[in-house]
Amino acid sequence: MSAQGGAAIATFDALYDRSSDPWGTTTRWYERRKRSLLLAALDRERYGEVYEAGCGTGHISVCLADRCDVLLVSDASAGALAIAAERLADKANVTLERHVLPDDWPMRPFDLLVLSELLYFTDAAQCARIARHARASAGPSGTVVACDWRAPIEGLGHDGDAVHRHFEDELGLPRTFEYIDDDFVLTGWSADVRTAAIREGLR
Repeated sequence: MSAQGGAAIATFDALYDRSSDPWGTTTRWYERRKRSLLLAALDRERYGEVYEAGCGTGHISVCLADRCDVLLVSDASAGALAIAAERLADKANVTLERHVLPDDWPMRPFDLLVLSELLYFTDAAQCARIARHARASAGPSGTVVACDWRAPIEGLGHDGDAVHRHFEDELGLPRTFEYIDDDFVLTGWSADVRTAAIREGLR
């Protein structure tokens, strides 16, 4: 999870001060299942450079680190990053940075960009800027993946469905995969629309 804006960041830091796993990412089957589905949906077994924004406590990061050469992970919450740093301490290919998006977006190319449980915490202007940054970073062959909670959230004016539609409109890339259930939506986009089967010569 991540947060954008000073008040929201302070709220998230307070959550992490009270608990090292405020979202139950270790204990809840919902979280473990969602993580497994996201990782299984990725169109390649291995990537070169990967950026995960909103890394939270680093549970997805650990898995991504084993599937790429270089992994940059970020979160707006210093508390989350401290916990993620402990989890990723033995991963030599990982760099952790504090990013408040969209202002701190790393302006460089990536083969995979993962935005998990982040976009619905942004407003329309922030979401649009993140989408444009992601489009530039993905280039002609990179994949952008977003995963967000679908139910309404108190204090936010949109849910996962709405924010994914807005993000997709601003991103301007073909949708290459999507998974939806009653709880969350998982979507991938890329200018390279080849499937895993096509890449491996199966069709």
